[in-house]
Amino acid sequence: MSSPVEALVDHYLLEFGSAEWAHAFHRLVELGPVALPFLRSRFDEARDPALRAEIVIVAQQWHSADALALFAQALEDGRPPVWKAALDGLVDLATPQACAVLERALSAPRPQGRAADDFEAWLREALAQVREALRDPEAEP
Repeated sequence: MSSPVEALVDHYLLEFGSAEWAHAFHRLVELGPVALPFLRSRFDEARDPALRAEIVIVAQQWHSADALALFAQALEDGRPPVWKAALDGLVDLATPQACAVLERALSAPRPQGRAADDFEAWLREALAQVREALRDPEAEP
């Protein structure tokens, strides 16, 4: 038996790709971080990179450190829409923990090639933004 929040998450995610997605997206955001465990589960199940990226973007809207694990997981996804959404979430958080996630990702081995070069460039930029925000808390990341 699913919880009411889980049922709502599933209901709203069914709207992905439809004309009703904007409304569903905002409803997911309104649920708040209480929906995070269910979104993480749906992220794990989803194969569509666009849906995976949207799940990360929903979590980003909460500006909650509770989403850190989802951002770290999404950062490992090889598809640019997903890891770019994760980078945005980590930069938005701009916490020491987000900085640590970015530093670990930068030192982690990854395949060589153009995609890896792009990822590393984006990763370095995100890390620089987080470090700057940590130095100057008044600055916007």
